[in-house]
Amino acid sequence: MERLEDPSRRRFFRGRVKTKQELRLPWVINEAVFTSGCTQCQDCINSCESNIIVKDEDGFPKIDFSLGECTFCNKCIDICEQPLFSGAFLEDNATEASTKDKTVNNKAKAWPVTLEISDKCLAKNNIYCQSCRDECETSVIKFNYLNSSIPQPSLNDLDCTQCGACIKSCPQDAIAFNFDQTTV
Repeated sequence: MERLEDPSRRRFFRGRVKTKQELRLPWVINEAVFTSGCTQCQDCINSCESNIIVKDEDGFPKIDFSLGECTFCNKCIDICEQPLFSGAFLEDNATEASTKDKTVNNKAKAWPVTLEISDKCLAKNNIYCQSCRDECETSVIKFNYLNSSIPQPSLNDLDCTQCGACIKSCPQDAIAFNFDQTTV
Protein backbone atom coordinates (compact mmCIF):
# COMPACT_ATOMS: atom_id res chain seq x y z
CA MET A 1 0.00 0.00 0.00
CA GLU A 2 1.51 3.29 -1.06
CA ARG A 3 1.21 6.36 1.12
CA LEU A 4 -0.51 9.34 -0.43
CA GLU A 5 2.28 11.91 -0.72
CA ASP A 6 0.19 15.07 -0.78
CA PRO A 7 -3.45 14.65 0.26
CA SER A 8 -4.02 18.41 0.02
CA ARG A 9 -3.41 18.26 -3.71
CA ARG A 10 -6.06 15.57 -4.10
CA ARG A 11 -8.52 17.71 -2.09
CA PHE A 12 -7.69 20.74 -4.27
CA PHE A 13 -8.53 18.88 -7.49
CA ARG A 14 -11.74 17.56 -5.94
CA GLY A 15 -12.73 21.16 -5.18
CA ARG A 16 -12.26 20.93 -1.41
CA VAL A 17 -9.46 23.12 -0.20
CA LYS A 18 -10.30 23.03 3.51
CA THR A 19 -10.02 19.71 5.24
CA LYS A 20 -12.65 18.33 7.55
CA GLN A 21 -11.24 17.80 11.00
CA GLU A 22 -11.30 14.06 11.75
CA LEU A 23 -11.18 12.14 15.00
CA ARG A 24 -7.86 10.31 14.82
CA LEU A 25 -6.51 7.63 17.14
CA PRO A 26 -6.73 8.41 20.87
CA TRP A 27 -4.03 10.61 22.38
CA VAL A 28 -2.56 11.73 19.04
CA ILE A 29 -0.35 14.80 19.51
CA ASN A 30 -2.17 16.82 16.83
CA GLU A 31 -3.43 16.57 13.26
CA ALA A 32 -0.26 17.95 11.66
CA VAL A 33 2.00 15.49 13.49
CA PHE A 34 -0.35 12.65 12.68
CA THR A 35 -0.72 13.29 8.95
CA SER A 36 2.99 13.94 8.49
CA GLY A 37 4.10 10.89 10.51
CA CYS A 38 1.47 8.27 9.72
CA THR A 39 2.68 5.78 7.12
CA GLN A 40 -0.86 4.54 6.39
CA CYS A 41 0.28 0.98 7.09
CA GLN A 42 -3.20 0.07 8.40
CA ASP A 43 -1.80 -1.85 11.37
CA CYS A 44 -4.00 0.18 13.72
CA ILE A 45 -7.08 -0.59 11.62
CA ASN A 46 -6.34 -4.31 11.68
CA SER A 47 -5.58 -4.34 15.43
CA CYS A 48 -8.74 -2.54 16.59
CA GLU A 49 -10.86 -4.98 18.60
CA SER A 50 -13.96 -2.79 18.20
CA ASN A 51 -13.46 -2.26 14.44
CA ILE A 52 -14.09 1.48 14.78
CA ILE A 53 -10.89 2.60 13.03
CA VAL A 54 -11.47 3.18 9.33
CA LYS A 55 -9.65 4.99 6.51
CA ASP A 56 -10.65 8.56 5.68
CA GLU A 57 -10.79 9.83 2.11
CA ASP A 58 -7.03 10.53 2.17
CA GLY A 59 -6.14 7.05 3.43
CA PHE A 60 -5.39 8.04 7.04
CA PRO A 61 -7.01 6.18 9.94
CA LYS A 62 -9.88 7.85 11.76
CA ILE A 63 -12.35 6.82 14.45
CA ASP A 64 -15.97 6.15 13.43
CA PHE A 65 -18.15 5.94 16.54
CA SER A 66 -21.20 5.02 14.46
CA LEU A 67 -19.61 1.55 14.27
CA GLY A 68 -19.19 1.11 18.02
CA GLU A 69 -17.31 2.30 21.05
CA CYS A 70 -13.64 2.60 21.96
CA THR A 71 -12.62 0.18 24.71
CA PHE A 72 -9.25 1.92 25.14
CA CYS A 73 -7.45 -1.37 24.74
CA ASN A 74 -4.53 0.67 23.32
CA LYS A 75 -3.76 -1.95 20.65
CA CYS A 76 -3.70 0.77 17.98
CA ILE A 77 -1.14 2.71 20.00
CA ASP A 78 0.94 -0.34 20.90
CA ILE A 79 1.22 -1.53 17.29
CA CYS A 80 2.11 1.89 15.86
CA GLU A 81 5.83 2.33 15.28
CA GLN A 82 5.59 6.10 14.73
CA PRO A 83 5.96 8.76 17.47
CA LEU A 84 2.44 10.14 17.06
CA PHE A 85 1.06 10.02 20.60
CA SER A 86 1.00 12.54 23.42
CA GLY A 87 3.66 12.33 26.11
CA ALA A 88 0.97 13.01 28.75
CA PHE A 89 -0.80 9.77 27.82
CA LEU A 90 2.42 7.79 27.71
CA GLU A 91 3.57 9.09 31.12
CA ASP A 92 0.20 8.54 32.80
CA ASN A 93 -0.07 5.01 31.46
CA ALA A 94 3.55 3.91 31.77
CA THR A 95 2.91 2.39 35.19
CA GLU A 96 -0.61 1.16 34.43
CA ALA A 97 -1.29 -2.12 32.68
CA SER A 98 -3.56 -1.94 29.67
CA THR A 99 -7.08 -2.85 30.70
CA LYS A 100 -10.11 -3.69 28.63
CA ASP A 101 -12.58 -1.80 30.79
CA LYS A 102 -13.39 1.87 30.48
CA THR A 103 -11.30 3.14 33.37
CA VAL A 104 -9.39 5.78 31.47
CA ASN A 105 -7.28 8.44 33.09
CA ASN A 106 -9.07 11.78 33.13
CA LYS A 107 -5.83 13.79 33.26
CA ALA A 108 -5.28 13.46 29.52
CA LYS A 109 -8.46 13.23 27.44
CA ALA A 110 -8.27 10.89 24.47
CA TRP A 111 -9.46 13.55 22.02
CA PRO A 112 -9.76 17.38 22.13
CA VAL A 113 -13.55 17.17 21.89
CA THR A 114 -16.69 17.70 23.92
CA LEU A 115 -19.85 15.64 23.83
CA GLU A 116 -22.94 17.46 22.58
CA ILE A 117 -26.57 16.50 22.11
CA SER A 118 -28.30 18.31 19.25
CA ASP A 119 -31.93 19.35 18.90
CA LYS A 120 -32.61 16.17 16.89
CA CYS A 121 -32.71 14.33 20.24
CA LEU A 122 -36.04 12.58 20.71
CA ALA A 123 -36.28 13.62 24.37
CA LYS A 124 -35.73 17.26 23.39
CA ASN A 125 -38.70 16.81 21.03
CA ASN A 126 -40.94 15.40 23.79
CA ILE A 127 -40.59 11.76 22.76
CA TYR A 128 -39.45 9.42 25.50
CA CYS A 129 -35.97 8.04 24.82
CA GLN A 130 -33.01 7.39 27.07
CA SER A 131 -30.96 5.00 24.96
CA CYS A 132 -27.78 7.07 25.36
CA ARG A 133 -28.07 7.03 29.15
CA ASP A 134 -28.48 3.26 29.12
CA GLU A 135 -25.19 2.87 27.21
CA CYS A 136 -23.18 5.32 29.33
CA GLU A 137 -21.30 3.32 31.97
CA THR A 138 -19.93 6.45 33.66
CA SER A 139 -23.38 8.07 34.00
CA VAL A 140 -22.29 11.21 32.17
CA ILE A 141 -25.71 11.51 30.55
CA LYS A 142 -28.54 12.05 32.99
CA PHE A 143 -32.22 12.75 32.38
CA ASN A 144 -34.12 15.24 34.54
CA TYR A 145 -37.70 16.45 34.54
CA LEU A 146 -37.62 20.15 33.75
CA ASN A 147 -40.68 21.89 32.34
CA SER A 148 -41.82 18.84 30.45
CA SER A 149 -43.48 15.50 31.10
CA ILE A 150 -40.55 13.89 29.27
CA PRO A 151 -37.15 13.89 31.06
CA GLN A 152 -34.53 16.01 29.29
CA PRO A 153 -30.85 15.05 28.83
CA SER A 154 -28.02 16.82 30.61
CA LEU A 155 -24.30 16.18 30.36
CA ASN A 156 -21.48 16.09 32.87
CA ASP A 157 -18.68 16.34 30.33
CA LEU A 158 -15.92 16.31 32.96
CA ASP A 159 -16.55 12.64 33.73
CA CYS A 160 -16.88 11.58 30.10
CA THR A 161 -14.33 8.91 29.12
CA GLN A 162 -14.98 9.68 25.43
CA CYS A 163 -15.68 6.00 24.64
CA GLY A 164 -18.44 6.95 22.19
CA ALA A 165 -20.92 4.24 23.26
CA CYS A 166 -23.73 6.78 23.40
CA ILE A 167 -23.17 7.87 19.79
CA LYS A 168 -23.98 4.52 18.21
CA SER A 169 -26.99 3.97 20.47
CA CYS A 170 -28.76 7.21 19.49
CA PRO A 171 -31.59 6.49 17.00
CA GLN A 172 -31.54 10.11 15.75
CA ASP A 173 -27.78 10.63 15.37
CA ALA A 174 -28.23 13.52 17.79
CA ILE A 175 -25.06 12.85 19.81
CA ALA A 176 -21.64 13.79 18.53
CA PHE A 177 -18.20 14.81 19.62
CA ASN A 178 -17.43 18.37 18.57
CA PHE A 179 -13.89 19.69 18.49
CA ASP A 180 -13.01 22.16 21.22
CA GLN A 181 -12.74 25.68 19.86
CA THR A 182 -9.10 25.94 20.97
CA THR A 183 -8.10 23.18 18.54
CA VAL A 184 -9.96 24.46 15.47
